[in-house]
Amino acid sequence: MSNYIPEFEFLVSTMNRTDLSFLQPMFKNMGSEKFNILVINQTTKDEILESTEENIRVINDFEKHLGRSRNIGIKNSIGEICFIADDDVEYLPDTLEIVRKAYRDYPEAAMISFQYLRENNKTFKSYKTKGGYQQDLLHKQSLTSMEITIKPELLRSKEVGFNPVFSFGGRFQWFEEQVFRDDIVRAGLKIAYVPMPFVKHYGRTSVPKEGSKEYTQGIVGQKYLVHEKLIYLWIVRYIWILLRRKSIRPSEIFKTWNYAKEAVRDYKIWDKRQN
Repeated sequence: MSNYIPEFEFLVSTMNRTDLSFLQPMFKNMGSEKFNILVINQTTKDEILESTEENIRVINDFEKHLGRSRNIGIKNSIGEICFIADDDVEYLPDTLEIVRKAYRDYPEAAMISFQYLRENNKTFKSYKTKGGYQQDLLHKQSLTSMEITIKPELLRSKEVGFNPVFSFGGRFQWFEEQVFRDDIVRAGLKIAYVPMPFVKHYGRTSVPKEGSKEYTQGIVGQKYLVHEKLIYLWIVRYIWILLRRKSIRPSEIFKTWNYAKEAVRDYKIWDKRQN
């Protein structure tokens, strides 16, 4: 079994599970084609999840941190191509063939992102209509975990994973996927985008309001990694955009500036501790 490399593996992050029944609605449309699943279950020592299924592995982890869960999945994956999966999605019937074709079209990609649908079968957001390799760090296209597929062996070769400061359980609660994408590019690997959906998400997505403290500090933390010494010029432009969109009022300029300064300060402190 140790030498077996499946074509596909789903890296499912979940919490407090004691049985595998939650997987059934996720994969009910997938038919009979074989694929592997690795469940990372963040739980307590008295609520352990186990699997007797040959194609389903389980890792129980006793710390609560989404980025940590993603990285455990990447580190322990065995699939050639892996899906970054959450436990509240439903994969479409042609998921595997869509992804298989994408990696044939973009064989050098370490990551390929796709689209996802809402319950009404419409795309969740306004996506770019043109696919291809995308090496630009200044992406305007947002990214969510359920859209991401990876070749984990390429990521491990460059020691790329999710930045733990960006994630639920980290200092910044948002934009972990965008930072992940940028870190792949910074490592010299290639990423691509395919304008096709392969997954559906039910319910609301927990995205903070633009201009809020959480949103502002998350995006400033992300952009600091791109702009570094020029970050304060970017913040001025960001505040101007928020005003133009009426996401903040003029009376909130000073407060927003302080949110941004605090985010830069906190990221620098965290980064210093790592080095």
